Formats: sequence, structure tokens, C-alpha cells
Amino acid sequence: MRNLAFLILTIILFSCSEAVVVDTIVHNASIYTIDDAFSKKEAMAIKDGLIVEIGAENQILNKYTAAQKIDAGQRAIYPGLIDAHCHFMGYGIEKTRINLVGTKSFEEVIDRISAYIDSTDTPWVLGRGWDQNDWENNDFPTNDTLNKLFPNHYIAVKRIDGHAYLATQNVMNLAGISASTSVNGGEIILFDNKPTGIVIDNAMQLITNIVPEPNHSFLAKALMTAQADCFKLGLTTVSDAGLSTEYINIIDSLQNIDLLKMRLYAMLSADDKLLHDLSGFKIQKPRLDVNAIKVYADGALGSRGAYLLEPYNDQHDHTGLLITGKDSLQKWAKACFDANFQMNVHCIGDGANQLVLDVMGSQLKGTNDRRWRIEHAQVVNENDLNKFSEFTIIPSVQPTHATSDMPWAEKRLGHDRIENAYAYRDLLQQNGIIALGTDFPVEEISPFKTLYAAVERKDKEGQPENGFLPEQKLTREEALKGMTIWAAITNFEDQNRGSLEVGKFADFVMIDTDLMTCSAPQILTAKVLQTWLNGELVYED
Repeated sequence: MRNLAFLILTIILFSCSEAVVVDTIVHNASIYTIDDAFSKKEAMAIKDGLIVEIGAENQILNKYTAAQKIDAGQRAIYPGLIDAHCHFMGYGIEKTRINLVGTKSFEEVIDRISAYIDSTDTPWVLGRGWDQNDWENNDFPTNDTLNKLFPNHYIAVKRIDGHAYLATQNVMNLAGISASTSVNGGEIILFDNKPTGIVIDNAMQLITNIVPEPNHSFLAKALMTAQADCFKLGLTTVSDAGLSTEYINIIDSLQNIDLLKMRLYAMLSADDKLLHDLSGFKIQKPRLDVNAIKVYADGALGSRGAYLLEPYNDQHDHTGLLITGKDSLQKWAKACFDANFQMNVHCIGDGANQLVLDVMGSQLKGTNDRRWRIEHAQVVNENDLNKFSEFTIIPSVQPTHATSDMPWAEKRLGHDRIENAYAYRDLLQQNGIIALGTDFPVEEISPFKTLYAAVERKDKEGQPENGFLPEQKLTREEALKGMTIWAAITNFEDQNRGSLEVGKFADFVMIDTDLMTCSAPQILTAKVLQTWLNGELVYED
């Protein structure tokens, strides 16, 4: 009788207790928390933009009540995706300009430019996306035809990697570029001792200096465009790899009025005016972190600007371009170390990677928690690989670079050197962490293509059959961590995002496909159904 009375009393007390009120309950879900155990849960409760509890369906529904209940219908939910290396502002700007991505010949480039001119009344034609490696003739184009066809327009279009301009002669004249112009860390391509219109790496700044500056209103619209596209693909945090202080101020102002909701980890573009007072530019807010410097060591492999230890396999008198010299790299390393700033350096070639690893190592001296990063880490000599672990340097890579470059990369590097390129598994094994991004707009913005390229190392047609350098594949779990918790760790933001755990931001994405169990081709067709940021629905299909 005593046991029965106790049971009745317990039922009465439980039924009389009030459920805890929260803002939102998400239930009937397959939630990948990406915690240490890579566990799966069924429901979570959200209040004031934070996760207050996550667990079994009955556990959450019996304890909490909310005006907003989201029945996920057993669909997969992941932490908000993070792009560890992109150009968020640049992407928005480029969306307003001519798009030359996918052109299969220079004639097609001309056709697109002509159509663009017919549809606009601006004298300037700016854009990007051409890639001579995709054409039957792999030589750099010249501006002769553009000069003849469009004499009243100023045309300056970037190569797909952003490391070369093709510019008309009137632009070259405005920029003061002639056959005798010389720029350290840059190159002006000549033919018969005349500029061809191709300007590479540091020399590009001469053209950038004379291109009309976009105004505040234009930049605000560009940022909102970029945000919409990111939310549509489940991205809730992006790491913008190189912004001026002026651009960061615009981002901050739009976030202050809650117009721009996207979380940004912003790397300041290396500018000598910052060298002596880095700490004065530090920002730490829930949606904006500024705690890093982005330095370019070299150029890109496609334009032969990547700095190599030995000459290019397809240009035996050329080893590429060192954009930032050793002395300057050492100055930046010391300034970042002294100001407790993160140093992130663009390194493509094995020469650039070796130099920067040594410069970083001379400052870091051993294991540490500075989380300095090598951006791209594209070609790393096997004798330098251990320096990532020796100095706790984190590789930040873009898997779609491997699948985009694979048709011609061996032509540039040769058979022996290609074995040390795009080596994501080798890089992961150094510190047990690798950050994944896209470098958009250099590559497509989709994180699903990042995941597919990382685990399959194939193009969208499923080629090559076994994958490009297949021994360097990542597992799905590793790739997903690289786009969530590991990316957050590299940004010093793992305390509040990157996984779905109590106390972290309620940033999450609902997808129509279970990325962990679906067939490989289904990764590419996965669709975002909802994107949530800070407990707010910011995108719904």
C-alpha cells in the first residue's frame, strides 16, 4: 500500500509541475551533434538563441513547452555549416559583375563580354572566371581582339583564381603599365616586347588602383546577396580571407542594425599601416570576430604564380612568384605574435609552404595554442610536412581545388611532385585537425561540393573512378568536422559554435538528405530545407 501511495503522489506532483517555457523545440529529428562522441539526438530546446538542452524525444517534450515546435519529420540536422576560407564580400561584389566561369574558349569569353556590354550602360566591364586551362589552347589570351571590338569600354576581368587580370590597352594605359614596368612579386606578360594585357599577382594592384571604388550602398547590397546565398546552403559562419578595415566597418555597421545576420570571422588584409598597432583593430562580437591577419606568400598554380622549390614542369625557366618576401613575413610573424593575433598565410607552392612554415616556426618555437594557419597548403614538400605538428600550425584547405585542378595539375608539377599535392589526409594526421572551405567565388559556394570532393575526390561526373590521389581521401565524419567543429576551433570560436551542445548558439541546418548514410552522388543533390541562426529561422525552402 505504501508503494502504491508513493506512486500516486509522484504522478500527482509530476502532473502539477509546470513545464519549462522555451522559445523553440525541435523534435522528431536525426540530430548530428558533432560533439566528441559524434552522437545523435532526437530533440532540442532553444531559448534566447542558445541550446538549453538536447536529448531524447520524450526527455525534451516532457520537460519543455514552446509556442514554436518544429517537427523535423526524422530529417537530418547538423550544426550550422562553416566555410573556413572564402571571400564573402568579394562574392557579393562579383555577383553584380560579368561571370566568365565555365567558358570553354576565349571566343566564348568574348561572346559573354559582348552580351554584357549590350545589357548595361557602364563603360567599365569587370568580372572574373576565365581559365585558359579549360580551353583547347592553354596559352594565356591577349587583349588584341578586345581592343578592336570594344574600344569604348574599359575591360579588366580576373582569372578564376583571382591571381591574374586580362585588361584592355586603355586600362593598361590608365594604370601606367608598359613593357618596362616591373613589380616585385608580380609579372606583366609580354609578347614581342609589348604588354599582352595579362597582369599577374602583385602587378594586379596597378589596375585595382584605377578601378572605380564601389560605394556604401552597393557594398551593402553585395553583402546581403552573399548572405542570402550562404543561408540557402546552410552556412551560418564564414571566414572571409582578407578584408580592409573599411570593409569590416561596413560589415559591423550592418550587423549593428541587424540587417546583416551572418556570423563572420574576418581576416584583415596585410597592410603595413596595421603593423605597429594590431591590437587596436581587434573585434570580438557574437557575429563579428577580427583577430587574424591574412598574408599572401605566393600566387596560384593555374597562373604559374605559385612559388616552387624547383621550376615548373611545363615552364623550365620559372619557379613562380613570391608575393611577400622573407623579411616582410618575419615582420608580420613578430607583430602577430606580440599582439596575440592569428597569422594566416596563403601558400600554394612547396617553396612558399617551406618558407612560411620556417618563418612561423622561428616565432612559435614549438607546440602552442596560437592556431596559426596555412591557407591552401596545396603543395608541401614531404620534408616539411612534420613542421605542421612541430609548431602546431593548422592546414586550412579547399577540397574542390583538388578536383578543379586535377586535369592539369600534374602538367604543372610533374609526376613526383604531384604526390605531395592536395594531401589532405597527410595534413590531417599532423595535428588531428583540418579546416575545410571553398575559397568562393574562386570555387562554387556549395558546402555539399566541398564534402563530396573531400571524401570522393571526383568531379560531378564521378571521375576518375577511384578518385584523384585517392589515398588522400577524408572520411565523411572527418569532412563534416572540417566544416563545423574543426573550422570553429581554427577560428577560436569552438566555445559557442561548431557543434550542437548545451550553451552553444542555436545555429543549425535541416537537410533533406542524411549526409552520413546517403550514396556519394546524393551528397551533390542534397537540399537545405531550413537554416537557423541564433534560434531564428533565416532560410526556408
